[in-house]
Amino acid sequence: MNRRFALAVAAIALLAVSAGCLGYATGGGEVTNETLDAEPPREYDFDTDRDAAFDLSTDATYTVVYAIGDREELRLYEQTPYSGDEPMEFEALRYQYPDGEVVNGSEFRARGGEIERTTDETWIRFADDMAGGRLAFAGDGSPRRFTMRAYVEGSYAVTLPPGFSTDAPIVGHVSPRDHAVETVGDRDRIVWDEVTSGSVVVQSYREGDLLVFGVILAVAVVAAIAGTLYFRRQLEALRDRRRDLGLRVNEDDDDDGWL
Repeated sequence: MNRRFALAVAAIALLAVSAGCLGYATGGGEVTNETLDAEPPREYDFDTDRDAAFDLSTDATYTVVYAIGDREELRLYEQTPYSGDEPMEFEALRYQYPDGEVVNGSEFRARGGEIERTTDETWIRFADDMAGGRLAFAGDGSPRRFTMRAYVEGSYAVTLPPGFSTDAPIVGHVSPRDHAVETVGDRDRIVWDEVTSGSVVVQSYREGDLLVFGVILAVAVVAAIAGTLYFRRQLEALRDRRRDLGLRVNEDDDDDGWL
């Protein structure tokens, strides 16, 4: 039994090591032009005045537009608790030149831009004539819990889906705390004037969910009260049975908070 268990552990370890070695050998996997040229889930807001502008949706996708400025490259990665940094995955890359021209991912590469994925990160490098433009892409991200590292410094904005909010404590949370909330049509937009490091975290809820939370809380309170009353009746019944059997009963039990 112990030998079989040891062999199983060894086999799993071998598979893990093999997978890691394969990742290093392949450089983390290629970002294909098909992925980069995919249609975005919705139109990118290249007119934003923010250095990083995120748009969240109920289909669990996000879009982002970054102001590139004079950056030569952008390192995109995600931190995991066990395997360290991992490359960020995204699709539907678009680049807007300062004159307004927008190109897709394969054209971005054809014009001198580079997109490279390693085992730890994804690098986007810009050609010399791309300064001052804007970079956009899409990825997976839920509005109920959205976290993104601050890959660029500057002003940020996260626009929630219609009907979502962060106002209620506990179910709603925003970090960094130095933020403001704007109303844009039927949507809340969380804005920061300056983000320099760390991550942007937005935990939001559908406003109709508060009724569900209230019902769940009410049911929990009723269940707790019912359980307490049932426990009290059981204690009283046990004391009566002890008295009927002629066993000693401590009458001071009435003061113990239960009886």
